[in-house]
Amino acid sequence: MMEPFTRVVGQDWRERGGDAPLCRCLEVALRAAISSGRLVAGMPLPSERAIAAGLSISRITVRQAMAPLVAEGLVTTRPGGGSTVAGGGAAGKEEARPSDAAHRRQTVLRSHADELAEKGESVETRLVDRLTGPPSAPEAMTLGLGPGERVLRLYRLHCVEGRPRILELTTLPAASVDVETATVSPAAALANAGLPATRGVERFRAVALGAVEAGLLELPEGTPAMRVERVSYTAGGRAVEISRAFCRGDGYEVVAALSGE
Repeated sequence: MMEPFTRVVGQDWRERGGDAPLCRCLEVALRAAISSGRLVAGMPLPSERAIAAGLSISRITVRQAMAPLVAEGLVTTRPGGGSTVAGGGAAGKEEARPSDAAHRRQTVLRSHADELAEKGESVETRLVDRLTGPPSAPEAMTLGLGPGERVLRLYRLHCVEGRPRILELTTLPAASVDVETATVSPAAALANAGLPATRGVERFRAVALGAVEAGLLELPEGTPAMRVERVSYTAGGRAVEISRAFCRGDGYEVVAALSGE
């Protein structure tokens, strides 16, 4: 049976993140518990309800703290099956270390415009719209935002030879970045704010374009496209950027090097 959760994360877990929201403080404490071995690979975690009750916080705070750990593969979840520590500590990381090529692929974080430019194409980025407002519930959870906090949303088209290739919606915590700088370069705005994104988690999904997305990409409604969702994190594990990109199927490809080893 697991010891009381306050012993796992430390009695001072609320101070771990400084002035950050409680969810971020708990996330930092959980990371420390995993890296130090207090939470070992394969160990089941208490339910959200049990952790919340043990730490006198809400379940949504627990869920927000767990989200980046799940996204990075440090914690695994199964519907109805609870959560389990997937790995941590130097030994576990060494055993699970990918090949050099795979390691480079996982640690290079580039913008969609940079990826196009690296193929030798001339890229022009056009601002479609810029809005500041309250976050959606998933955005607030992912970015660890509290009541009353706002997000900056940038709608941009990345064009090659004058033709729209990628439609991207970027969401940033509004209080953390300079709006004018972010409009030109979200990465630069985050770096200037002391929140450089050093790693990210991407999900790819084939979709049929809706009327708005298709119109901006100059394609018929219902055209197949690739949707790429990315959450970018600082070195400390704070989620600072959400990107949702719709990529034309006739101009986007994923190449992976495979090995039998």
